Amino acid sequence: MPNRCSPFPIRWLTLSKVEGLFTIRHKSSGASGLAYILILLSSLAWAVTPHGAQETKKTFTVADEIGLTLFGTPKGGPPDVRFSPNGNYFVVWTERGRLDLNCPEDSLRFYRSQDIRKFLESSYESQPPSPVWVVKRCTENEGPIITHWRWLSDSGGVAFLERVAGGGQRLVLADLRRKTVEPLTSRTDTIKSFDIRDRQHYVYTVTDPGGWAKLDAERRGPETVGTDRTLYELLLPENPLARMTSSSSSYRNLNLWAVIDGESFKVKSASALLPLIGETLCLSPDGHSLVTELPVADVPQSWETLYPSSYPRSSGLSKFRILGGHQDPQSSSVHQYVRITLQTGSVQALTDAPTSAAAGFWTSGSPSWSNDGQAIVLPGTFLRSIDKAPSRPCVALVDLSSNSTTCIEVLKGHTDTGPEEGYHAISGVRFVGGDERRVLISFSNPDTHSSGAIEYRHNAAGRWEIAWESTGLHEVRDDGLDLTVKQRYDQPPLLVATRKQTSRIVWDPNPQLKDIELSETSIYTWKDKDGRDWRGELFMPSNYKAGRHYPLVIQGHGFNEFEFRPSGVFPTAFAARALAAAGIAVLQVKDSDGMCPVVTIDEGACAVAGYESGATHLISDGLADPERIGLIGFSRTCFYVMQTLTTGSLQLKAASITDGFMVSYVQYLQRFGIGDSSQESDVMIGAQPFGQGLQLWLNRSPTFNLDKVNTPLMVVGDGPVNLLFMWEPYAGLRYLHKPVDLIMLNTNEHVLTNPAVRMSSQGGSVDWFRFWLKDEEDSDPRKTYQYVRWRELRKLQEANGKKN
Repeated sequence: MPNRCSPFPIRWLTLSKVEGLFTIRHKSSGASGLAYILILLSSLAWAVTPHGAQETKKTFTVADEIGLTLFGTPKGGPPDVRFSPNGNYFVVWTERGRLDLNCPEDSLRFYRSQDIRKFLESSYESQPPSPVWVVKRCTENEGPIITHWRWLSDSGGVAFLERVAGGGQRLVLADLRRKTVEPLTSRTDTIKSFDIRDRQHYVYTVTDPGGWAKLDAERRGPETVGTDRTLYELLLPENPLARMTSSSSSYRNLNLWAVIDGESFKVKSASALLPLIGETLCLSPDGHSLVTELPVADVPQSWETLYPSSYPRSSGLSKFRILGGHQDPQSSSVHQYVRITLQTGSVQALTDAPTSAAAGFWTSGSPSWSNDGQAIVLPGTFLRSIDKAPSRPCVALVDLSSNSTTCIEVLKGHTDTGPEEGYHAISGVRFVGGDERRVLISFSNPDTHSSGAIEYRHNAAGRWEIAWESTGLHEVRDDGLDLTVKQRYDQPPLLVATRKQTSRIVWDPNPQLKDIELSETSIYTWKDKDGRDWRGELFMPSNYKAGRHYPLVIQGHGFNEFEFRPSGVFPTAFAARALAAAGIAVLQVKDSDGMCPVVTIDEGACAVAGYESGATHLISDGLADPERIGLIGFSRTCFYVMQTLTTGSLQLKAASITDGFMVSYVQYLQRFGIGDSSQESDVMIGAQPFGQGLQLWLNRSPTFNLDKVNTPLMVVGDGPVNLLFMWEPYAGLRYLHKPVDLIMLNTNEHVLTNPAVRMSSQGGSVDWFRFWLKDEEDSDPRKTYQYVRWRELRKLQEANGKKN
């Protein structure tokens, strides 16, 4: 069976909708053609409920969304369904919010493959089989609770990282044979990553608390040195987010532990870089060695030209350029793949070249070993240049027996106008069946939000060639048993099994939806004033009647046509279906990335043009009321909202921004030393905010133009750190006596998972826009004070209107 550190499907299928039927193209090794299986929509129970029955259904609410069981995380990503190595079982991961317990509940549902085969062969009146075991965890108020789960090599169970109270993680083993769940590490240790072969062979990394203990001791003295530390770690040293964004990564050193033949020990090495080990761990089949990443302390000068950046120089993103010379390994972004012999601690570089991420070529997923332990496939690395010519990184195979490396697929980069043609993001690699001559690469297309896979085979001529390629991810056994999650933007998810031209629903995780009215949604397309094509998901208001003009809320940050997302995209601030149920149309706009020149002076103006043209088209179509339009921003799209408010022609009735980047002066200074947001701001404004460059900032930064804003704005920060980040527009508007409300959510999450906080964030959006766009108030007495505040803001807006 295949040896892999992050299991991926055995084969892949293509799913498409054709004239009311679903066509599944089975692409498998050795197949001479395509096997077509037609599945009637009715067999998937996606029939439309008669209109008359909908009248008795309850209205969709934020609480209904929180309680939905979904196959992907709130942050997005494909469903996680995996067969055991021997194929006898499969596991389905899901998550739902528990408002009654105020925690996200993660589940692992174990099914026996033979039960599913019998179900497919039985009559259609038979009931789907129950799982043989369900592991549910609800151990902390923020999720996900179960992460990085993987099968043991003997199919005897799965191991995973479990989030525990306080935000830490421990390594846990779910034993399928005993039906027991037991921890393999202490609750007090914070486990960052792991890999496992069986109960007797595994590795894991533990956060070293020494760095923070040093800072804590310093704070008990008469002074604390602030140089080279971030503002947040100085002001809020106990805050998890402040520690996560600390400029000194010495506070994030990791200790590597191994268990070999049941004996546990801390891996010791002569390499001083070992505490800086990456979080990607890939244990060899015999459990004695490990592939991971380590920083490069002394970068050869030749690497500057041999391994160029993914981004053109015009982008200004010099952060993703490799610089030669000695690097501080604590903060260096230049890493390389290495092999560590666990018992001796010896470290051997695999490619003598940097990983692709060092130059801005992003990949995800773990390396993978062949069954015989003689070959390793790496998801993204440069290869040592033989002819001293600049090269591209690639998915690469390392042959340990011959000490050679070969490139399987070259990675694409970026141009001045966006990603190169044919670009896709590598999301995983593995050997098919553990065979070092067959490599499967899974990928995602950020432009279409679709996924797929390519299998490469090593031919007789010694070259890698494509054996097959498909889009859509499915988990398939060699005997043809296919498991897939059927869902779309307008269709809730179902777990479906297919074999020998028979498809049946194995599990409907949300049967309660049959009693809830789901407003209609559709794909909406339009052009902006410059002829750019835009695309979005349009949520129709409940009880829609043609010819009636409805309030409209525009949400940014993209959407996925192949996922059921009631919020529209993320569960922070966005609440598309709940807003639609309240009689408000919602346009969920596709990300500007791919249509707009990102990290340029024109990015904001382009996004504003997309929003304004979308609203204009909906007004022209007779759906939207031009006097009742709102806008929600989260994360990067907060900048787009602020640009619309300060430079746009769209007359907004209300707007909100939550935990986001705004290209503002105060954010610029606050974030110094954290990531590259200050550098991005220089590029997007066209200068640094000093000397003559300050004049450009005065003209182009939204927060220097708050005097132009009279739209009621709700400003939301996710916890103390992000409240500081969001303070500038609130303080400015408050000083100018403009209508602005400030909320701090009691969380450190960016993409929210805690049910109570989600209710506050998403429910707050529904209340805010109902109040401003429909003049409606919730009768819940617990919300009395918020409406007192908002009525005062309305008076302030009216007073400002009279002055103007």
